[in-house]
Amino acid sequence: MYGKVRPDIEDGDVFLFRGQYLLSKLWESFNRSYYSHVALAVRWGERMMILQAVPFGGIQAVPMSVAVRKYKGRVDWYKLKRDTFEDCIGRLPKVIEEAKVNLGKKYSYRDLLRSVLHWLANLKLKNRVRHEAMFCSEYVEHCFREGGMSLTDKADITTFPKDLETSRHLSYMKTIERGKKPAPVRVWLP
Repeated sequence: MYGKVRPDIEDGDVFLFRGQYLLSKLWESFNRSYYSHVALAVRWGERMMILQAVPFGGIQAVPMSVAVRKYKGRVDWYKLKRDTFEDCIGRLPKVIEEAKVNLGKKYSYRDLLRSVLHWLANLKLKNRVRHEAMFCSEYVEHCFREGGMSLTDKADITTFPKDLETSRHLSYMKTIERGKKPAPVRVWLP
């Protein structure tokens, strides 16, 4: 249950979502990924929040307890391996500040479609200078990159949830139970 792990969640922890929504299942199948969404944990006063980019809300902050309870699917918690970055503690505030600065921006359907098309054609995309709108994994990677702690070797715009799952800078901690049976694990064969 979320209440049991809440005290152990820290700023910069990453949450990956395995949705039971039709769009989530389609994305996971198409991308051969376990995950369809990603968000960043930030302590805001006494509240633990997740900062995320969602299609019908843009970049937003949501109380983690609400996000976990209402999400239809499985929520997996990944912890930042602080020893893989020099001065991680000193850099993390910049990651969090970048995440907060981008709150209220729009969700980028265009970037997501562009990334998918380039991925299908096996073309590389360069990072843009201005991020006026972002999709979920682009947003999380952008915040870490701006803080000097890039989680992947990819451009922000080409980072998908599966890239964050396999990041050498993150380690799986636990599936956050909602009191119901978690969504089954979908296995993708090579």
